[in-house]
Amino acid sequence: MHQLPQRIVAFDVETTGLHNQDRIVTIGAWRIDTAALLGGAPAVTPLHLIVSPERRCHPMAARVHGYSDRELACQPLFAEIAEAVEGFFGEADLLVAHNAQFDERFVAREFGLIGRPMPSAPIYCTMEGYRRSGRSGRASLNAVLADLGIARLGETHGALEDAWLAAAIYLWLNGVPARLVPAYAEMLEAGLCAARPTNYREAPAGAKALRSRPSIAASPAAIIAIPAS
Repeated sequence: MHQLPQRIVAFDVETTGLHNQDRIVTIGAWRIDTAALLGGAPAVTPLHLIVSPERRCHPMAARVHGYSDRELACQPLFAEIAEAVEGFFGEADLLVAHNAQFDERFVAREFGLIGRPMPSAPIYCTMEGYRRSGRSGRASLNAVLADLGIARLGETHGALEDAWLAAAIYLWLNGVPARLVPAYAEMLEAGLCAARPTNYREAPAGAKALRSRPSIAASPAAIIAIPAS
């Protein structure tokens, strides 16, 4: 088993699309005390927040995360959750994400839009870690989960679930026995987290969807580079 940082924060974001002008819809993260985890009593803290992206979602992105433009129009702005995210990330000895370049770029951009830097910490990409492990095949999150025999709860991608899955992959890559890492479904059943973001606001009757719409036909320069999986 590799020497683990004392405290890791695994995170994931769901977004309105894949282009530079797209925005975060939800952010999920888990703070994990690795010493407690290895001792058989995992000390974990979740962060699960939703924001108004101030723009419409690409239809394909909406199918992935499951939130409608009408719902998102009623949610708080990123500026309203920035302090919570900053404090949560700021306690990490190591940040962990699958395809970390994508998630880090979106989080950093949200902080940049409100004139603040993203909390600084070393970042470990489980996609790259999986590739370096010598395992064959694709390294997308779903492909890695299939290789490890880990199942999702459903087809919809939730940021909190994906953050936990990234944490599970990181721990597996570092030799932590699977029996010490609960499944996400077990976390829900134990009441350690909730499927819905903690700051979710119900859309009032008559609420309208956001007016702006991202450009689907973006130029190559506007597309965020995502490593091939």
